[in-house]
Amino acid sequence: MTINYYTVDVFTEQAFHGVPLSVITEAETLTTQQKQQIANELCTASTVFLTAKNPQAHHYAMQVFSPQKQLNASTHSVLAASYTLAATQKVSLKDQHTLITLSDEQQEITTYVSKTSEQQAGLVQQTYHTHAAIDYYTPTVEELAAMLSLTPADIGFDKYRPLIVSCGVPYLIVPIKSYRAIRAAKFNEGAWSNSSAPSSLAQEILLFANNTDDNPADFHTRLLGPSIAQHEDPPIGGAIAAFANHICSHEHIQTGTHVFAIQRGANDARKSFFYIEMDNKKSNDLTIRVGGYAVLMSKAQLYPVK
Repeated sequence: MTINYYTVDVFTEQAFHGVPLSVITEAETLTTQQKQQIANELCTASTVFLTAKNPQAHHYAMQVFSPQKQLNASTHSVLAASYTLAATQKVSLKDQHTLITLSDEQQEITTYVSKTSEQQAGLVQQTYHTHAAIDYYTPTVEELAAMLSLTPADIGFDKYRPLIVSCGVPYLIVPIKSYRAIRAAKFNEGAWSNSSAPSSLAQEILLFANNTDDNPADFHTRLLGPSIAQHEDPPIGGAIAAFANHICSHEHIQTGTHVFAIQRGANDARKSFFYIEMDNKKSNDLTIRVGGYAVLMSKAQLYPVK
């Protein structure tokens, strides 16, 4: 039995940028063990397996595997699945915005795929209803600077302040004055261990700045932490909900709908761009819409799968 699979760069409009994922659109005959073996063989950050539940209604079941284990659906895997279904014409783009429903073992996620003037798949937008727990007790500016190998003057800009925000997974979110400082930051495990940070249960630090040089984004971001390698710049999809709630928790952010773009990745590396809409109601319940583009990179076959 041969299996067709695709590779897709997500949260980018440019090949060889964003985050590469693999997608199998016809996984009906595969067992869980086979899916794990395939994910290990393809060795992208995630491999998405899709099974048609009601193809006429654009409803598909999805499972996601890293090379090591099964994962929950993420913003990256949802974008990869929706875009691939549209780009390979498993889902036809008859309307300007086509609804796709993806179901994993925990939830149903709806996405809208827009149609470009060339009748191709364009922006994919996902909606999330989030609830945040916010902790204002964070390490001091001096402690933050030490654990990031920066100076206290690099911490903070405008009226943003460090907070610990959780929408299921806690993140220590730290405003940084410049793109330069974010790229220069290096995680110092000794300073981290000697601070109050480990007691917060947050294991990742999300840095953000509003200085993105000549790029179109409003914010530049980067994840650091004890489980992230020194030169790694991992995807930030899991932190998007916490970041949006962090922004809304500040008094100077007015109520209403806000639209902004986030860049992940250095200017000279694999950049990702997230387009966010959020409905700020001065509440810990926040609806966010995460948009992004993708590029279909390859189609290939695996064989034989037994």
